[in-house]
Amino acid sequence: MRIGILYICTGKYDIFWKDFYLSTEKHFMASSRCTREYYVFTDSPLLYGEQENNHIHRIEQKNLGWPDNTLKRFHIFLRIKEQLMQETDYLFFFNANLLFMQPVGSEILPGLNSNGLVGTIHPGFFNSPNAEFTYERNNASTAYIPMGEGVHYYAGGLSGGRTKPYLELCETIRSWVDKDALNQIIPIWHDESLINKYFLDNPPAISLSPAYLYPEGWTIPFDEIIVIRDKSKKEYGGHKFLRRKNSFLDKIRKIFSLLKKE
Repeated sequence: MRIGILYICTGKYDIFWKDFYLSTEKHFMASSRCTREYYVFTDSPLLYGEQENNHIHRIEQKNLGWPDNTLKRFHIFLRIKEQLMQETDYLFFFNANLLFMQPVGSEILPGLNSNGLVGTIHPGFFNSPNAEFTYERNNASTAYIPMGEGVHYYAGGLSGGRTKPYLELCETIRSWVDKDALNQIIPIWHDESLINKYFLDNPPAISLSPAYLYPEGWTIPFDEIIVIRDKSKKEYGGHKFLRRKNSFLDKIRKIFSLLKKE
């Protein structure tokens, strides 16, 4: 069994890679007879562990800036669609700032007799009434969900499933993003709005609890299985720093990258 891990760390987000990778090696499918393949879309000149682990696949990816780094993540994945089809049985996307705290195994793998999709219930809405879900309410958007519809509000930070149905999800959402762009529309919560629309039409076979996206520093009635590290912390630079493009550090990265190619 081959598990593909989709991970984007452009710009300054590579600060999260090392700890994510080490926690994944320790806790994700560690007791299963499977191969973990890391597909890391990055502009970083060097990734921790890539020289020792040939299952880390670097895919050169420029920093698209905000909000395209998140809005167009499915475009990014589909750049290597054929490779993913050939090399994986399951795919899972993890936000850059996630950290495994406990073992995660086959319980998150959807069966062959299902639609093969996995979503994660948003930790901010697990006990909220439907009327409070922050779906896209602009009926001109492809992500539009009318009031009264929808059972869960899904987070954008962790999704996956069997490779074929997950790539079908990616293709559909890519087409929606492109259609909205032609109409100069950006869904309110970007890719998250779109994945909620997709899951409304195609309810995932497995809906993971907020234990799998537990925000650092919160107190909610779930175990901390996967933690969302707080990007506002000084040690990470904060949201504005992480989203900023063309900084001095970015220029240094570019120089190292050019030297590496020579």
